[in-house]
Amino acid sequence: MVVWRRTVLSVMAGAAFATAADAALPPQYQRAKELTAVIDAAAGVLGARPIESVYRVEDDLYRVETAGCVLDVRIEGLPMPQGMVGPRRFKAVPGEPECQ
Repeated sequence: MVVWRRTVLSVMAGAAFATAADAALPPQYQRAKELTAVIDAAAGVLGARPIESVYRVEDDLYRVETAGCVLDVRIEGLPMPQGMVGPRRFKAVPGEPECQ
């Protein structure tokens, strides 16, 4: 009976771990979601200025450049609802543009 309980608990623990691991996005897809959010946030601040480049400065910080402006956009993580697993929830928060 003890062996059976250990087996059941091991299987349940393994299933819980697999569910959490399977719920995360692969890094390339997570980065794509972040870049899309960064561009959307930057476009809202920069208006008609066309974006020429976006690059990652450090974890959760991107720099967006136009012909005359530079804008930093920070990724802020959002909490997951209790008991939920899945891809990282976040929002892109633009800073103040520095324009010439």
